[in-house]
Amino acid sequence: MAEMQQGKNKILMFRLLKDQSKEAAKLVFQTEHTFSYSRELDKIITKDGAVVKVGELETEVSIDAIQAKDDPVSDMLQTSVLKGEKLELWEVTVDEELKDQEGKYPAVYCQGYLDSWEPTASAEDESAVSSNFIVELEPQFGMATLTEEQQEAVQYAFKDTVAEATP
Repeated sequence: MAEMQQGKNKILMFRLLKDQSKEAAKLVFQTEHTFSYSRELDKIITKDGAVVKVGELETEVSIDAIQAKDDPVSDMLQTSVLKGEKLELWEVTVDEELKDQEGKYPAVYCQGYLDSWEPTASAEDESAVSSNFIVELEPQFGMATLTEEQQEAVQYAFKDTVAEATP
């Protein structure tokens, strides 16, 4: 029987394209994101009936998060907007039931640019940020590896009550 997929298990990770020698990192306190795939369809009326002209795929990712006091990923993303730097983005579905035998998770990978960085500061709520990632070309689907450090950024692991040995 099919089971529902939980939105909280889908996280976004980022890296500047020029920094491919570094690991991708998670923006902390993500609250919501939306992948939008669209195509313009033009209906052309002919004497034989309507035909449809199919446009190119357009993809974007809207991003919402609570601002952290000290998040280097947030700083990097803001700078990428200010400098017009190209980014890599992964949407990784961190669900143990979907992990493959090699320990990889289902993921969507794309390259593009943030077209905005909008921090908000409400008197009654947490400071938040929203942004919009414009994808170049087509997103690619595959499996992604998460390092132990990246997995800890997603969710801390259970720790026992006894003291841990120091290395």
